[in-house]
Amino acid sequence: MEQAAGLQLLAVRLDAIDPDPDQPRSVFNEDALRELSDSIRQDGVIQPIEVTQSSPGRYLIVHGERRWRAAQLAGLETIPAVVRRRNYDEVTRFVRQVVENIQREDLNDVDRAAALLRLRKLMQEEVDATRRDRGAGGGEVKDEPWAGKVTWAKVGGRLGYSRQRIHQLIQLLDLPEEIKDAVRGGVLSERDTRVYQGLTAVQQRSLHRARMAGELSQADVRPIARLLREAPDMTVAAATRLLQQAASTDPVAGVSPAPPPPRFPAGEGDSSDTRAADPSGIMPARVGRPTSIERLDWVRGHLARVDRQGLTAAERRELLRLLRLIRDDVASLMKALEGSDE
Repeated sequence: MEQAAGLQLLAVRLDAIDPDPDQPRSVFNEDALRELSDSIRQDGVIQPIEVTQSSPGRYLIVHGERRWRAAQLAGLETIPAVVRRRNYDEVTRFVRQVVENIQREDLNDVDRAAALLRLRKLMQEEVDATRRDRGAGGGEVKDEPWAGKVTWAKVGGRLGYSRQRIHQLIQLLDLPEEIKDAVRGGVLSERDTRVYQGLTAVQQRSLHRARMAGELSQADVRPIARLLREAPDMTVAAATRLLQQAASTDPVAGVSPAPPPPRFPAGEGDSSDTRAADPSGIMPARVGRPTSIERLDWVRGHLARVDRQGLTAAERRELLRLLRLIRDDVASLMKALEGSDE
């Protein structure tokens, strides 16, 4: 079927179609492919793939490789394909592949980052070729499509990405391979890996392995990473011990003095309250065992230091779980105290 836009819709033999070796997507989920294959076996291929003719009788996939693979699994001989009469230039074909995968959310963040890197390279090669061609013709070189150098902002302009988002993705490519594999496998997202930024490669691998093995709670990963950034020679084990010591420090044991309790506004407290005796509003140094009031002030001080911003979904869930337990403990204590007044 010849279309007005210069396209053809053909039933193309599957064995006459080749996948693009440079396409941005490198991971195909086998379970999802089998599900799509079952659907195709029952209902056929509803949406045609897009190809361009690479040689007489041969076609190169522009987008739709997943449907092509699933059709093979389903045992089909042909697949509906939109064929363009003209060949794509390499940049245009690659942009369409990246955009199609982005819109369908089929690209993991590592493949997305690698695609951005390749797209910038292709765009730069096109600019350089344009400059050489115009220079060879003796004409003045100007009005190139992206000027002399392709910046990340110009790459983002082709895909609708902000420069900040591009840099976040590109940083993934500097991480150790095992962390990138976790992103490719859907275990981590790009956001989850930001905690590794600024660490040495050894620290990144060690922290990641401890995280994946369940040796660290999600709430512990960020403070441990903070300790590691401050001490590039520190190991994950040493940072974990420091964090555990800080968490287990109890004023009762006298290991460390309790943090100063919050200041009270004027008028609160009475003359018997040690805070009111000190015009600075700060509790004097403790002598002996802390009182119940001091313990609660110590808890309040630590709750006030809990980070509220920049949390991952897993960290937020863990914080909410712990806060619910604290809420139940507080409700139980209040019930006991209120009952003792009766």
